[in-house]
Amino acid sequence: MSGPVAGAPASGTAADAGEGRTGLRIRGLRKWYGDTRALDGLDLEARRGEILGIAGPNGAGKSTLIKILAGETTANDGEILLDGRSWDTGTERDRVAVVHQEPQLFPNLSVAQNLMVGREGTRALVRGLHADERTLLSDLGILEIADRPLAEVPLAVQQRVEIGRALARDAAVFLFDEPNSALTQEESEDLFRRMHLLADAGRVVLLVSHRIAELAEHTDRVALVLDGLCTTVLEGEALTQEGIAAGLVTGQAAREPEEQITVRLADDAATALRLTDWTHGGGEFAGIELHVRAGEIVAMVGVEGSGARELVRSIAGFERGSGTIEIAGRSGRRVVADGTSLVSADRQTSLFTNLTIGDNMVSRLNREITRGGALRRGRMLEIAHDLRDRFRVKASSVHLPIRSLSGGNQQKVAIAAAIVRRPEVLVLEEPTRGVDIGSKREIYRLMRQYAAEGHAVIIYCTEVPEVFEAADLAYVISDGRLSAPLLVMNYPDVEALARAVTRLERHGSAAGPASPGAADAPAAGAAPA
Repeated sequence: MSGPVAGAPASGTAADAGEGRTGLRIRGLRKWYGDTRALDGLDLEARRGEILGIAGPNGAGKSTLIKILAGETTANDGEILLDGRSWDTGTERDRVAVVHQEPQLFPNLSVAQNLMVGREGTRALVRGLHADERTLLSDLGILEIADRPLAEVPLAVQQRVEIGRALARDAAVFLFDEPNSALTQEESEDLFRRMHLLADAGRVVLLVSHRIAELAEHTDRVALVLDGLCTTVLEGEALTQEGIAAGLVTGQAAREPEEQITVRLADDAATALRLTDWTHGGGEFAGIELHVRAGEIVAMVGVEGSGARELVRSIAGFERGSGTIEIAGRSGRRVVADGTSLVSADRQTSLFTNLTIGDNMVSRLNREITRGGALRRGRMLEIAHDLRDRFRVKASSVHLPIRSLSGGNQQKVAIAAAIVRRPEVLVLEEPTRGVDIGSKREIYRLMRQYAAEGHAVIIYCTEVPEVFEAADLAYVISDGRLSAPLLVMNYPDVEALARAVTRLERHGSAAGPASPGAADAPAAGAAPA
């Protein structure tokens, strides 16, 4: 290919990178939203001719950094230089191309029209495809559907369209933000091949990803971002999966003495959940065998696309599954509906933002708050007050709008609404996503208390510190397969657990329990009976 499609060098070349002036240099970048500091003086350097990986937990500031570089939001302070010259991301947006995790395209336009958006010239969307554009679409395997409306093609194809739109621009900086979460392994490898071609041609390429194995394999350096700062940059021999995993969690989690898990369940503990040959309707996981006992907190760990999120949601009936699911020894759709409660990762989907705190707390109840088809307002208020106090929701009145609460307190309300039904299995997706440290401690306390009352708690986690602080057992899901269980209490610190999780993510369930010799970590716990 030729022209911008091939990724030809712009103002600098890979050879220029050694001069220290070419590439992207960020100094003291700050961005805050109210009292929340998303970026707190971040320093970063991305050189032409390399792929720079960006890794960090949720809420670390990665997405804010990408939005600033893409011109989608403005920094409060700091300096951005491109090739030694000041770069105004607001007025020079054409110099950067972004591939997002969720395609940001126009579903009412065709595949070809989406490729041309922003480069139409004076006759908007009237011109036909250039030869280079046709070559690119052919190379991406989507030329035959160039005239099809984007809304009619699968998500993976939409992702290829967004990738094609980025590659077709004559940009100096390419930002890939979790770009392959919806792609197959073959499609992902093709994406990385194109990223390497761009870097070889002298472009600045940044890859933001939770997939540690891909960062270790496909990047030249990896910047670790925590709490709005770049804490370290790994390269050379230090750039390994274990090195990335340990760097991301160092100092991020520690159990308080009273939180140590010291009581093992008796062998005859009641079965809360059993999955037999459990297979996802959309193919995200298959043949899952799982036994969870009452009193356990079990974490399902996996990056987007691993099947972990879909597995957790299927337990609560929010994803289609086949095989057998038993809740407290009973099976059937009605049993799943009555015996589980889900709090999704996006708390807004678990709350009614137009209702009060109290109404949200009792929103999942039925017989307890009705009589003869009418609401029992007094009983609703009594339950709401009890839940506010028991869950330590910081609100002077349950009559206040739910929107008046902080994110952490909204999450506690969502969990309270799920728990008040007393489900046998409480299912939580990323239970402390976007909440402060104090609220995290409170939410972990609520989870442990509910499990101690004889129920099972299933959580979907993308962050190892959460697993370390909250879970009794952890399973790693990779390519839709379940690993052997990890007994969390056997790991002395979060770094050791992170290394074990990373090895299982890399090799999938075929690897079996983590090998102590590989990283001096304790052996995984035995599987439950």
